Amino acid sequence: MDIKEYISSGIIESYVLGIATEEEVSILDCVRNKHPEVEAAIREAEILLEDTAFLQAAVPPAELRETIWASIEQQDNHKPTEASVSTVSTEENTEATAVTSAAPNRRVIQFSPLAIAATALLVCSVGYNAYLYQQRTATDAAMAQIETKNKSSELLLADAYKSLDMLQNPAVSMISLAGVETNPQLSAVVFWNKEESQVYLMADKLPNAPEGKQYQLWALLDGQPIDAGVVPLEKGDVMHAMKSISNAQAFAITLEDKGGSPTPNLAELRVIGQI
Repeated sequence: MDIKEYISSGIIESYVLGIATEEEVSILDCVRNKHPEVEAAIREAEILLEDTAFLQAAVPPAELRETIWASIEQQDNHKPTEASVSTVSTEENTEATAVTSAAPNRRVIQFSPLAIAATALLVCSVGYNAYLYQQRTATDAAMAQIETKNKSSELLLADAYKSLDMLQNPAVSMISLAGVETNPQLSAVVFWNKEESQVYLMADKLPNAPEGKQYQLWALLDGQPIDAGVVPLEKGDVMHAMKSISNAQAFAITLEDKGGSPTPNLAELRVIGQI
């Protein structure tokens, strides 16, 4: 479940306004217990509703109180005061019992049309503000997604320019690493600037490393492996800056335990390329 989309769906506003279905309320109660951001959104909506009600509250006319009390007193003056008494007799008991009954009082308060209109206006205002809040939340979520996509595009573009600069630099050698016999479908590319000992790795053709594992780059010189660094687990960058290598005859990548190893596990060799 995407929590941001769930919050912006309007269910929280429906819940606060009391118009959500029992199923929606049941699901919301479950979600709010597991996600603090949902609970915070509910509190924010409740505060917004309270603030709106306070700002939109209509002050009743001064004569309303007198009108209400006059109506109450009028009802009190006309209420019945006499009790009906009935005698209940049984075969074994002849004692008379007086039962007094009185009709219940009903007090009807008539509100002025102005108060009714103010209440209706308040309800409409709360609903409209909830709608605006929902639209604003949806707009904010859409803008956040656009901003995330823009940042991702900028990173990809920056990597593309970096790759282009390397390809155009005569001091940079591009070494293609091909998959070994057990993994022929794999590949990677190393960009090595021997003059500045800079090494960059493009490993986007490698699958995600298994849980607890990490790819590691090695430079090979006279048959001896030199640690060139582990490949970051994140897939955000296409080009990875590795450790400096001043001299090498080949590059290779193995699959090691997470964090890397001081020596390569040749049984987990994935790709290799000669210079």
